[in-house]
Amino acid sequence: MNWIKKCLFTICFSLCLFTVTMQGQPKLEKEIQGSKLSITPTGRLAMDVAVYDEDKTTLSNGAAFSDIRLGFDVFYKKWSATIDMGFANNKLSPKDIFLQYKINNNSHLTAGHIPEPFGLDAMEGASNLRFFTGSASTEAFAPGRKIGIEYTYYNSYLWTSTGFFGDGEGMNGETEGDDGYAVTSRLIFNPLQNKGAIFHIGLAGSFRKADANGIDETTNKEKSKSIIYGSPLLTQVKKKDFLNAEITHADYQAKYAIELIAAYGPVALQGEYFYTNVKRKQDFTSYQASGAYAQISYILLGEKQTYASSVARLGRLKPKDLELVIRYNYTDLDCKHAEIFGGKISDWSLALNYQLNKYIAFKLNYSNIKLGKFTPLAAGERINLFQARALFVF
Repeated sequence: MNWIKKCLFTICFSLCLFTVTMQGQPKLEKEIQGSKLSITPTGRLAMDVAVYDEDKTTLSNGAAFSDIRLGFDVFYKKWSATIDMGFANNKLSPKDIFLQYKINNNSHLTAGHIPEPFGLDAMEGASNLRFFTGSASTEAFAPGRKIGIEYTYYNSYLWTSTGFFGDGEGMNGETEGDDGYAVTSRLIFNPLQNKGAIFHIGLAGSFRKADANGIDETTNKEKSKSIIYGSPLLTQVKKKDFLNAEITHADYQAKYAIELIAAYGPVALQGEYFYTNVKRKQDFTSYQASGAYAQISYILLGEKQTYASSVARLGRLKPKDLELVIRYNYTDLDCKHAEIFGGKISDWSLALNYQLNKYIAFKLNYSNIKLGKFTPLAAGERINLFQARALFVF
């Protein structure tokens, strides 16, 4: 796996360097334009500071490069490709790596390492999130990136995407056993997509067979499969899963999400509800869990709220926009019937976001967090979390 990561990094870095160098080479640039091929470097740098006011459990204040990205986009006629690599936390990790074919102006086919179409914040780029992370419910239930193939279609009142995806270990293939798989779909009805006048309601669903968990060396048979739900403490600095539920003897999971966006002028409302059911083998009781959040944002300085039709979510802030956002979230990973206690969390969070220009943004976050009595870390405690971020995106 290490040599694959090194190769991806070398290719990524070389193409970005080549593209930047071409800007001063009009002949090379002409040749590329003449062949209808273009290469655009992309990148992101986020620097975070996090400070806790904790109850009993000692939590570490700190600063970190919470996100470092380097990548490129390639366009050729109806084809495009993206390679985006992450370098945060002293490790190289693949992010979006895919090939896309544009069928027409309203539909495309994508194959590669991509997010499953499930949830609003789960599909949002980290630099566009209103808070430093998605809600605890999003972090717990969103499936994340998998290797798969996906079809997307949208028009002036509808957005839909459906895909078939492999297991979560598909990028390294180190876990032996039969791979899991998923079918995931998101359907949005969005008849209002105007600047300052937005309405969007949707439903996402996912069915996934449990992923491989290795081979028992004694019996030479597959180990009991597990499905895990977890969420960190709303920060990218020194991340730990404060919520963690491991469902053993898992056969499959079926989950859905309901989402809503409504905006008028500078005000926007966004919310999601998540529910999951894990069917277990050998007469083990099924596991159920749920979570939800609601947030309201107001652009204090700047323009009205906008909508990104091609991805069915709120648009990015414009240069000089100053936005205030408040969010409430509740996540419950405790299931008494299955006797699995992954913990509960509820929080009030406040964000102040300033988009200095097209590339640079500054963000402040505050969260008042309450943890349930069965939560694996800091059970029953209340925590105040203060964070600041400087963000550069190109």
